[in-house]
Order: sequence, then C-alpha cells, then structure tokens
Amino acid sequence: MTAAAENPQTTDEGKRETSTEQAASPRKIPGNLPYISTPGTLKRVLEKLVEAQRPDKFTADFLANVLKMSGGGARSTIPMLKKMGFLSSEGVPTDLYGKFRTEAGQGAAALQGLRSAYAEIFKRSDYAHAADEAKIKDIIVEITGLKSNDAVAGLIRSTFNAIKSFVPQDIDVAKSTAGPDEREVPDRAPPPTPELDRLDTAPLRLAYNINIVLPETSDLNVLNAIFKSIKENLMR
Repeated sequence: MTAAAENPQTTDEGKRETSTEQAASPRKIPGNLPYISTPGTLKRVLEKLVEAQRPDKFTADFLANVLKMSGGGARSTIPMLKKMGFLSSEGVPTDLYGKFRTEAGQGAAALQGLRSAYAEIFKRSDYAHAADEAKIKDIIVEITGLKSNDAVAGLIRSTFNAIKSFVPQDIDVAKSTAGPDEREVPDRAPPPTPELDRLDTAPLRLAYNINIVLPETSDLNVLNAIFKSIKENLMR
C-alpha cells in the first residue's frame, strides 16, 4: 500500500493546493489583455513609486522594503509595469517611469503606459481612456470572447481603470502620443526664392545716363575741346 493510499487526506489537501495555485495564476485569454488579481495594489504601487527614489532595478525587495508593498499582489505589479513600458525586461526603470514621477509628465506617461498595455483596446477606440465603463466593458468582451459577468473580464477592466485614474480627462492626446519628429518645432526662416538665388549668382551690371548741356556757340574750337575732354575723362 502506498503512502497516498494510507493517507487519503494528504492527497486531497495536495489537490486543493494545486487547484488554488491554478486559480490564482492569470488565465490566458484572447487579446493578450493584462490584469492582476488585486488592481487596487497596482494603483498604490504607482502612487508610492512617485514618492520613492528611483531604483537601479525594480525588484520584489524594492517593493517590500522601500514601497512597503509585499505579497503576491504586489509582486504581480512588476510584470504589469513591464507591459506598460515603465520597466525594461530586466526590471530597469525606463524614461517613461521617470516621466511618470514628474508632476508635469505624469498624465502623459500614464496614458502612454495604458496604450502600451492595452493596445488592442485602443485599436478599437482612440479615446478609450475617456470612454465610459459600458463601452470599455463591451470592448473587453468583444476582444476576449468572455461573458460580461466573467470575473477575469472584471479584473481586466479594474486593472485598466487603476492606470486610467492617473490620466486627466482633458489631456491633449496628440501631444502626449506624438513622436519626436511630430512635436512642435521653432519657426525657421523660409528658403530663398529662385529670383533671389539668381540675383546672388548673376554678374553685376550698372548703366549711367549723362546729360551734357553745350554752350550756345558757333566756335568749333570750343565744341572740339568739350568733346575731347568728355572722351578723355568719361569714356575710358
């Protein structure tokens, strides 16, 4: 007789533990929409990382000892921050992480993180961050194929809302999502016109009109002297 057969209670407890672990881990669903089992924890972590010094690496140890957030719910925020683009695949805070910590850049960074994590939702609504609950719920159901009352569908929506809470409703979407080449640039002087170009390269030619008033005389010597002087002094 095996040990399992001698102690059926141990076997049952093992099955229950396995079942609990499977229930706690995120289910794989269509659309790749991320979620965590405690969305409120994500919101608290985002609030706390603004106040804390930026770490060299965002780890479970940093969560527990600096942000004072421990447990499985807190640790599950690390993969979520990676999906948002706040952390690299190695857990190193990105420029977007730094931008989120600033008062001026927080809203735009949150929106960019929301778009990164929920790209499928934003494909269906460019202004999903400003959409009402009913619309977001319908989009999630459409993407995932889940029932509207499915617990996972609710967690996706709650996780989405946890990030969305940092995005101002009146945010300028164009500026917050523009790439470096699309942002406003200072006015530059207009290029020279072809006419000006031709003037710059053409040789300079000047023309003069000289009016000579001859005296009233019939003396050819006087007239000859005048024309000789003109030839020698003005027509060289």
